[in-house]
Amino acid sequence: MASEEERGVVRVRVKKCEGVLPAEFRSFAVDPQITSLEVLQHILIRAFELNGKRNFGISYLSRDKQGVEVYLSLMSDWDLDAAFVSAAKPYLQLKIDIKPAEDSPLLEDWDIISPKDVISSDLLPGERRSLAAAALPFTQSLISQVGKTLSRVQQALSWSYGEDVKPFKPPLSDSEFHSYLSHLGQLTRPEELRLRIYHGGVEPSLRKVVWRYLLNVYPDGLTGQERMDYMKRKTREYDRLKGEWSSRTSPEDLEFIRGNVLKDVLRTDRAHPYYAGSEDSPHLTALTDLLTTYAITHPQVSYCQGMSDIASPILAVMDNEAHAFICFCGIMKRLEGNFRPDGRLMSVKFQHLKLLLRYSDPEFYAYLVSRGADDLFFCYRWLLLELKREFAFEDALRMLEVTWSSLPPDPPETEVELLGPPLEEDEAASELERRRKERQRRRYMLRPSREELVEPSGGRQE
Repeated sequence: MASEEERGVVRVRVKKCEGVLPAEFRSFAVDPQITSLEVLQHILIRAFELNGKRNFGISYLSRDKQGVEVYLSLMSDWDLDAAFVSAAKPYLQLKIDIKPAEDSPLLEDWDIISPKDVISSDLLPGERRSLAAAALPFTQSLISQVGKTLSRVQQALSWSYGEDVKPFKPPLSDSEFHSYLSHLGQLTRPEELRLRIYHGGVEPSLRKVVWRYLLNVYPDGLTGQERMDYMKRKTREYDRLKGEWSSRTSPEDLEFIRGNVLKDVLRTDRAHPYYAGSEDSPHLTALTDLLTTYAITHPQVSYCQGMSDIASPILAVMDNEAHAFICFCGIMKRLEGNFRPDGRLMSVKFQHLKLLLRYSDPEFYAYLVSRGADDLFFCYRWLLLELKREFAFEDALRMLEVTWSSLPPDPPETEVELLGPPLEEDEAASELERRRKERQRRRYMLRPSREELVEPSGGRQE
């Protein structure tokens, strides 16, 4: 019989603390490859019958450099990955701090729980509050602080608003959007459109149309009919590329790529209705297929952890696999450097963030220096995914479109490229070595090392 490590099973013991009341314990096991922090939260809600009515904090038992036991907070999927790697033997010991709740029956000892067992179940009916709702006060506090910081940055850079343009307008409506188009449907004022979106976002029903402009899918000057013909032709191109998987890569590489993509897709936005349900739902299949197609048709970049978070909101908005792939290629023209093996673009982003922080908030920067945190590596995921995972899904959609609108238009000269350049011979050899290392890293679920983030010769970013 295969060992638990070979099966990828991690034993978990949880201690629930309720003030002066006696502690309660639960024991179960999970597959670390498909268990995200969100899934773990649902498991704990189910295990202790919390029903999302109260906030609770999760921490895991670890040891510091002196070997002293200490509980570290679980705030993200990466924290959970670190817990699986460093503190899961002989079992991962968790603690949740909550308000008093009713007793509940124990789970079967070391019951292996799958995400589909909890994500698709009806845990939060009726008036019960979700975890997102419970976290709303924190989110509002964060947004308030971001607003204060933005104000300071605006003052530092002497930003000003014209009398005819005021911040924080209502979302862009369909009728207003048409005012930026000519009688033939050509976009005549792209910079003004972006500024308008920057100050109010886009109505949800209009995102499917407007995001294609923000993601630089259309060449300049297309009429309404030309845009329709363009998308039909690019859709046929995507279908052709998708049908060429086996001719563009070996069966072994296809299996490796497909496996890595699927692991991440099964952990991406599963609590959102668009991706909820069974693991073979058409939306999860579409997300897996478009990411696999991108990896195969862009061998210099291939697939890296985090790409599923970029593609997920695009697919949910477009609700069309081919159109989502076209938009994904548009945004990856700008973001693919985030996932390059040399790590140069991420290093530049860290340098820019450090300069901005030192200039706009020297007091806070001095505090980070005093704590040895001025490398800002805790911002890695923020920069990699442009803050997509730091907000609730619907809020992230608004945040992303506002962020994209802050960038100048960069339409393709002729059309958005769906096929990347091939690997050179020496690149192909290094790619094989990278994939060998990536298999090892994924087996142990390691995040990138600090050396990989700051050294141009470091490994692939994930």
